[in-house]
Amino acid sequence: MSVLITGAAGFVGLNLAECLLMRGTRVVMLDLAPPPAQALAHFASLPGRLDIEVADVRDGATLAALLCRHAVTALIHGAALTAGLERERSEPAAIAEVNLTGTLKVLAAARQASVGRVVQLSSGAVFGAGGWDRGELVEDRDLPLPASLYGITKYAAERAALRFREAHGLDVAVARLGVVFGRWEYDTGVRDTLSIPLLLARLARAGGRARFCAELPDDWIYAVDAAAAIVALLDAPRLPHPLYHVGTGRRWSAADWCERLRAIWPAFSHEVVGRREDANIGAQAPAPRPPLSVERLRRDLGFEARFDAARALTDYTAWRDALHPPPALDDGPF
Repeated sequence: MSVLITGAAGFVGLNLAECLLMRGTRVVMLDLAPPPAQALAHFASLPGRLDIEVADVRDGATLAALLCRHAVTALIHGAALTAGLERERSEPAAIAEVNLTGTLKVLAAARQASVGRVVQLSSGAVFGAGGWDRGELVEDRDLPLPASLYGITKYAAERAALRFREAHGLDVAVARLGVVFGRWEYDTGVRDTLSIPLLLARLARAGGRARFCAELPDDWIYAVDAAAAIVALLDAPRLPHPLYHVGTGRRWSAADWCERLRAIWPAFSHEVVGRREDANIGAQAPAPRPPLSVERLRRDLGFEARFDAARALTDYTAWRDALHPPPALDDGPF
């Protein structure tokens, strides 16, 4: 198997590359810039073969040529502009071009190159800013109502992928991700909001005080679990459905995460504030939505997320210490 990952220098892409390389798969990482040096140094020690390509997903001819040159048999499409409000105001056309037009270019190139399966990464952002009275959000029951331009373009890309599947017979599956956090997360320049668990961990290492509102997005999934689920979708001989939610099926607690951080960094503290303008964490975050139902993923693939808060924090701190031996704090992108 030869797998091409678009948006591979982003942190979900890095987790996917690591997961695939660890088992000996040939991986082609494609992005607008090469992955960080620390990631490449680590990947060089893994058994799989790695190739790096710098290209734009909006360049369909280059994509098609790369797929053929590397004899790509499967593709994970993760390239996107994860835009906040400021970028929405300044670059609306770029968001649409990357998130929707780029997806169309990738799908067309995959079809032209006879790629066996495409897993397209989407987002729980398609469900919008909250107001749901459900205990969980189910793939074929709950209609997305995206509010942000990011959510709107990701939903449009989902529908485009499903139309390609129907009209062209392309074997494509959409993976809607919860709020991913963990290993390899960093500011790429195309992802405007880092995850709340990472922002809290950075503040904890610095001995700061976190201030956040009670209502924060809490449908978290640890990056190692997210990558494992996506690879399971890539590997499955047959997928009964074209759309799968990728999450844990439960809510997480920012306050609990803070208490776990404080056990490691005692100088850290936190408080829940009543007004967004008083918050230094998550002030621009959308309202929380119910967790994504993962029953379909569990039933069809037997997948269960392995990491709860305790295991995620233990793994993340051990992983980061291996990259930055103490007493280093923020001496690199991670």
